[in-house]
Amino acid sequence: MDSLSRTPPTLPWARIAAFLGVCIALYVAAAVVAEFSVGRRGEDTALQKLYAARGAPVDWVVLGASHALPLDYGGIPDQLHEDTGQTMIVLAEVGAGPYYSDFVLRQALEDLHPKRLLYVADSFAFRSARWNKERIADRKLLRNTPLRLSTLCTMLDLTISADLSARAVLDFATAFSKINPPDRFPRDDWRGAENFERRFRPSRHATAARIEYLYPEPPSEETQVRYFQVLEAMFARARSAGLSVTVVKMPVPRAFRDALPDEATFDTALRARLAPLGIPIHDFSAILDDPVYYFDTDHLNREGVDRLYDEFLRPILAAGG
Repeated sequence: MDSLSRTPPTLPWARIAAFLGVCIALYVAAAVVAEFSVGRRGEDTALQKLYAARGAPVDWVVLGASHALPLDYGGIPDQLHEDTGQTMIVLAEVGAGPYYSDFVLRQALEDLHPKRLLYVADSFAFRSARWNKERIADRKLLRNTPLRLSTLCTMLDLTISADLSARAVLDFATAFSKINPPDRFPRDDWRGAENFERRFRPSRHATAARIEYLYPEPPSEETQVRYFQVLEAMFARARSAGLSVTVVKMPVPRAFRDALPDEATFDTALRARLAPLGIPIHDFSAILDDPVYYFDTDHLNREGVDRLYDEFLRPILAAGG
């Protein structure tokens, strides 16, 4: 009978709370260490470069995907400053479509005092969500994105207005990918800076594989129009902040250019979008056909960048677009 009248044991809430408090404190400590040792260390990504350059006056901000990165590898910002006194920061990102470029531009307008925007256009960037929303949610990029309130607010806005994955916001806010590397066994990823001095030996197999990777989905006019609208909104944002806008297409070898799906259709549509806006476009895609100017299937090497700058790009940049 005594056993039936006993008061049931109560949970040790104080101990549970203390245990949870210790766990949270350890996680926060790990997040802080990861933020400073990973997120804010180096200048591997566009947003890391912005963090390092915050507060600087900049004449040219360069946005786009990896075809713009050889400008940085080849020291064009330094060369432009030496030649014209203008400053440039290359904020392109591997696989960055207009959605991701606009994400970077929003942060650039917070951090810098830019005057002009140079956008490097690629048709693949307008063909798939892989190069747009999914790039913002990419754990490799989140791992190397400094945690700042302005960036977090932009991501929250995109979650509400453009259906960005809430998982990406939670990952960023909690430093999950900084504490837990997405690639514990890194694959052989693209290493543009390391291969920049090389000359590429043409390969039909390599070109076909590259095209298949860049264009994972069949052409869709609806998808292309959607990302053109994102591009126009980005240009409107830049202009409202006082920036002038110039668009270029970078050189690619003829074999690669001929393999691009519906490239002529994309070019026509892009020009039709830019013309009413009065935004100039300079198409350099066919000026350097010789593979000697490339370090892989479609990226300029040092020789290619030097020739592009000396003969074509410098006059445009010097004149302000």
